[in-house]
Amino acid sequence: MKKILVVQTGFLGDVILSSPVYRNLKEIFPGSSTTVLTTPLAIELVENDPDVDRVQAFDKRGEHSGFAGLFRMAKKLRLQKFDIVFSLHKSSRTSLLLKLAGIPLRYGFSEASLKFLYTSTFPRKDLEHDVLRNLAIFRNVGVEPKELKQEMRIGYSPEWLQEAKEVLEPISSKPLVGIAPGSVWETKKWSSEGFAKVASQLQEEGFAVVLIGGPADKSAASKIMDKSDNSPLDLVGKTSIGVSATIVSKLKLLITNDSAPLHMASAGHVPVVALFCATVPSFGYGPWKVPHLNVGVDSLECRPCGRHGGNSCPIGTFDCRNLITPETVIAASKRVMEEASVSAA
Repeated sequence: MKKILVVQTGFLGDVILSSPVYRNLKEIFPGSSTTVLTTPLAIELVENDPDVDRVQAFDKRGEHSGFAGLFRMAKKLRLQKFDIVFSLHKSSRTSLLLKLAGIPLRYGFSEASLKFLYTSTFPRKDLEHDVLRNLAIFRNVGVEPKELKQEMRIGYSPEWLQEAKEVLEPISSKPLVGIAPGSVWETKKWSSEGFAKVASQLQEEGFAVVLIGGPADKSAASKIMDKSDNSPLDLVGKTSIGVSATIVSKLKLLITNDSAPLHMASAGHVPVVALFCATVPSFGYGPWKVPHLNVGVDSLECRPCGRHGGNSCPIGTFDCRNLITPETVIAASKRVMEEASVSAA
């Protein structure tokens, strides 16, 4: 039995976008054992995947930071005697880690830093979406992404399903629309005022609105609550990541910035209205295989201002955020829900 390691230590969204890799490993390598090395925060999103046998934390900003931490992690991996590693993370730190771990077959991407430390690399940047780019790791074993299963997924535990049912019970009689107002980067966040107006309008039309996000998004959620005519159900920072993903899977629609909840919705087969402020869908991180509309101000010459967004607007106008109107988002929401209903019929 081959022991296979998959490395993905990026943001939460990157981990979800990598889920098709785990699905295909078992078919490409029947009878193999799969371990996923990821961040402590992302473990929840992987540990219930039926095609993952074990999840291991690489705490690169804590226990395993610095060269001493890197060597400790390398020693731990070496003792597990993996036969193959597929590295979806392209940092020089990851390249060095896997070389030090002594894994015989180290497969990576041509775009990786210190790529010479891998035994084989193939390109990924020729593909249009990050799901396909991640699947390009199998080019190292002669398989093209188009030949593989491409659906994302998250394994929802029975405990998550029960907790999600309980917290949604007060609003379960109405169709549920989620709003995810957060992002790691400030320039990827639509305005709290805009989200509040959308929430109020949808509630007036008979929908129940639930706010979703982590502890870092509490300030945005508080502003939405203060500015909404009708109070949404605020679950921001009140559930685990796994329960949040499960709640997303129960929605009729998710309205979200370019952030991890967008990918939770794709993995849960939930329609999406995705708000792209400083970034653009052509970067390859848009909704995947679900009914959706991407909303952004395409006429701005300054957009996109960076591949991952930033903490401030480079020219001080924030037009990419301010010129998206609540009316546009509400219209997009109704259209996506109508199209999803037609598709389901």
